[in-house]
Amino acid sequence: MKLKIGPGALVAAGFIGPGTVTACTLAGANFGYALIWALVFATFATIILQEMAARLGIVSGKGLAAAMTAPENGPIIRWSIIVLGVSALAVGNSAYEAGNLAGGALGLEALVGSFGISHKLIVLVLSTVSGGFLLFGHYRHIEKLLISLVLLMSVAFAGSVLITRPDMSAWFGGLWPTVPDSGLLTAIALIGTTIVPYNLFLHASTVRDKWPDRSATALRAARTDTAISIGLGGIVSILVLSTAAASLFGSGIAVSSAADMASSIEPAYGP
Repeated sequence: MKLKIGPGALVAAGFIGPGTVTACTLAGANFGYALIWALVFATFATIILQEMAARLGIVSGKGLAAAMTAPENGPIIRWSIIVLGVSALAVGNSAYEAGNLAGGALGLEALVGSFGISHKLIVLVLSTVSGGFLLFGHYRHIEKLLISLVLLMSVAFAGSVLITRPDMSAWFGGLWPTVPDSGLLTAIALIGTTIVPYNLFLHASTVRDKWPDRSATALRAARTDTAISIGLGGIVSILVLSTAAASLFGSGIAVSSAADMASSIEPAYGP
């Protein structure tokens, strides 16, 4: 069977955004390797949930919203799901994307400078470009772009981890579920930026374009794609945390900007 990587990579790229990078960097800088277990748990939980969404999309031929609001669910359940779903997606998605756009603007400013342009204007430009790409770009183009970015992040942080040589005994110790003092909110952030609800809707919808035949072969391919892509995304998150722990934990550097976060990969790529 030919391996087709696709919708799963969109999901992985969906949760490896500025929010995830920020949460992982802060977790490593403030608590070392103590919260690696939260990312491991979140990665496996995401694989399970996204595989269920992909299976629903292939077998039923419906998106998640269409399946939940099907007439056979009854009017009370259907309208309850609609109200709760729209409310959660409207609030949650708006907050999540606001963080993505603000983080993208910070990264752009750190990379090339603001040239005297206000931060809000940069966010507006990024929003316009992103919206235009989604409206007029093809699904496969977006898929290839995001796969490339995930692979680039993997190489960047893996290289830095190899050079900084993390304390492996402390790293494996971080696999044991413990919450350090003042670390509860950070642990929740690591899990919350990995298990992203709107990715369930995205996955159920995109698998229908990738595998429209609804066959057992399609189900196996979708399951493999989900495990590999989201597993790689989880590894990227763990690499970000590990890099920050090796470079920033105990260094006295306060992480408060994109430039501060970038300092965690200076050992591999310089200032």
